[in-house]
Amino acid sequence: MKIVALVFGLLLAGGVWGADEIYTAPDPSANGGITGALPAGELTLALAVDSEWASVFRAAIEEKRQFRFENVPVGKYDLVLVTKSRQVLEGLQLGGALPSLPPMARLNLEMRIAKADADFNRSVIHRSGMVNGRILALVERICDRPGLPANIRQLEVLELLRADNDWKISRVRRIYRQAEPTEKSPVFLRHAYVPALAGIRVVANLKELGKIPGSIWVE
Repeated sequence: MKIVALVFGLLLAGGVWGADEIYTAPDPSANGGITGALPAGELTLALAVDSEWASVFRAAIEEKRQFRFENVPVGKYDLVLVTKSRQVLEGLQLGGALPSLPPMARLNLEMRIAKADADFNRSVIHRSGMVNGRILALVERICDRPGLPANIRQLEVLELLRADNDWKISRVRRIYRQAEPTEKSPVFLRHAYVPALAGIRVVANLKELGKIPGSIWVE
């Protein structure tokens, strides 16, 4: 039992999956913030990702549907909201639509992303785009291998550079990781891009977004 508990603790803390810290601590010297709410459903997590992917702030969840970020430095942020009913709403700025790729290049792109983290056995690309020849992608990964005391779910953004028909991952930023009860073949999060969550400029005050449009389908 002690060994199982230790493994579960490592999974939850991210020790098995990498020692990097995902979330950024609030800056006591910063007076900026963001508030908003879903029109329906229940939030479990709200994240603010800065434009350089350097910082990922977590919001306080109030009254199940409202989120509040405080002590956020001046900058532009994209929000990612995860609901209790396994939905993800996001405004990540991933660039324009992908151009038409040769079949081999597209296959290699999907394979490169799928195999980028061997700790996870399943993955899905929720959305991708291109900026100045770089592909940016939002990827969800799940580890549900038999014998582990918990499943692990992770969201990350990746940057890839093309080399002929192959690809090189030049940057990865984990933005969410959570241990979940063991479940065989858990479903991936239902995904929606919500423009109202993109490019939110924060200065030295509280930015009030109100109810987020475009997310009324949240249950």
